[in-house]
Amino acid sequence: MSDQPEKRVKDIMIPLRSYKVISKSCKIEDAVKVLYRAYSQRTKGGAGHRSVIVCDDYGNPLGLITFRSVLQALEPYFAKAQNLSVPVFWEGLFSERCRLKAAKSVEEIMHPISLITLDANDTLIKAAHAMIKHKLGTLPVEKNNRIVGMVRVNEVFEEVHNCMVNVEDFENAVIG
Repeated sequence: MSDQPEKRVKDIMIPLRSYKVISKSCKIEDAVKVLYRAYSQRTKGGAGHRSVIVCDDYGNPLGLITFRSVLQALEPYFAKAQNLSVPVFWEGLFSERCRLKAAKSVEEIMHPISLITLDANDTLIKAAHAMIKHKLGTLPVEKNNRIVGMVRVNEVFEEVHNCMVNVEDFENAVIG
């Protein structure tokens, strides 16, 4: 066991100011544009952000728009049934659903931030557990009841790597 104290969520979180923010009155089409730009910008974790923050008129975070929330919005109601008893005609449905949802409000598809948050002093194992339990790759981080950042699966995995792999061994490893 290491003599160093275990890292906390605050040690690996990405500050809130580093995230793209959209208004709750935004259309899904506009949110997709912002999300695409956020993802295209590379960050320390290797990839850009896969979520944008939805805020109220006063700048308070209300929710997240993620790749998953956009894709879930496209799924037709009949496809959510466990056993489809009618023939499904998938051809052309993707484009139709994209056009149909583009003008809708992001409030309809956002993941509310208040559902699950981490405290800045929470352990990384608690963050990993919350991500697995809630099937989320990004979680808001609070300090003094205020959202101060986001923790992503990217940074948690980087810490898994740092704990499991001796840096010197990694540099000398033969990958094949």
